[in-house]
Amino acid sequence: MQNSIPSPNPFTLVVADIHLQPEQEHPINQAFYDFLELEAAKADALYILGDLFEIWVGDDIGLEQYSTIIQKFKSLTDAGLPIYLQYGNRDFLMKQAFCVATGITILDDITVARLYNEPYLFLHGDSLCTDDIGYQRMRKLFRNRLVQWIFLHLSRKRRLTIGNKMRHSSKQHSQQKTPQIMDVNQNTVCELFKLHPQVNHMVHGHTHRPEHHIIEAEHKRLHRWVLGDWRPQAKIILIDHNGPQLIDYPNHC
Repeated sequence: MQNSIPSPNPFTLVVADIHLQPEQEHPINQAFYDFLELEAAKADALYILGDLFEIWVGDDIGLEQYSTIIQKFKSLTDAGLPIYLQYGNRDFLMKQAFCVATGITILDDITVARLYNEPYLFLHGDSLCTDDIGYQRMRKLFRNRLVQWIFLHLSRKRRLTIGNKMRHSSKQHSQQKTPQIMDVNQNTVCELFKLHPQVNHMVHGHTHRPEHHIIEAEHKRLHRWVLGDWRPQAKIILIDHNGPQLIDYPNHC
């Protein structure tokens, strides 16, 4: 596999929507293992903006299902690599045991991080899809702490059954919705920029539509960077002193 991170400068890597599978030998898992060992280990930091896992129904189960990646994360953080994670719509139930086992720091759903003297707004991206009213209602319900507490106190078997059903129904519902409904709402994007006037760069995933969007705002130009999912090829973002780049991983050229 050819090195796809040619930056001569110190850099930070940003990824999203890996959707690691419970099957350890899945091609997506193998590609991400290579990424961590060959690329992330050389970075100043790694940011994961949601949907790291295809499904996570509790630390007790997840730490067993994904034991290989848990060990790889711990090796990297023990070696000094800061890894930051935001919840996605598939994996928002990681708790303290996950953080201890991996050394990963969980970030707020909307986080401003200053990298190389420039502020960046990081989020998973599902909160921007406000045209999908049904999804936003579901998101609010699932993020309720009482609902999560009740779910996490169900038996392992029951949680796995519910998680697998939700995994399949999510794909079916997505196929029934128009692409416009499932994409971000431009007004919502602009409102979020207004809430963070110091920020010119927004970075998110969720939509699986990698792109660099430029918004001409009053007196300045704003940038919305969208990460790609892993199939296992991906679009990731490298940030250094020159700003962000949306790049292919792996780069076979």
